[in-house]
Amino acid sequence: MPALGDGVRTAGDIGMYAQNFLLSLAARGLAGIPQTVLGVYADTVREFLDVSAELKLLFGISFGMADPAAPVNTLRTERVPLQRSVVLHDTPGVLDRP
Repeated sequence: MPALGDGVRTAGDIGMYAQNFLLSLAARGLAGIPQTVLGVYADTVREFLDVSAELKLLFGISFGMADPAAPVNTLRTERVPLQRSVVLHDTPGVLDRP
């Protein structure tokens, strides 16, 4: 991530790029996972990939073919209902739809 301004907008742009990259992987039958833990190993990643120390590592994305039989891929978690996490203004009934 290049150092521009306060970094917030750059991080947002990178997040949107990552989302589109992950969607393009899925459209091609591939799987991907963003990993922020790679930031803990930023120096190792920089050395291995020969990346300048001026750049910050926000996250990495691992991707490839998913293994549906792997136990980790059977994990399913509960989701918070939209009514608890989204506020809509002047849109009555939107959250009432199934």
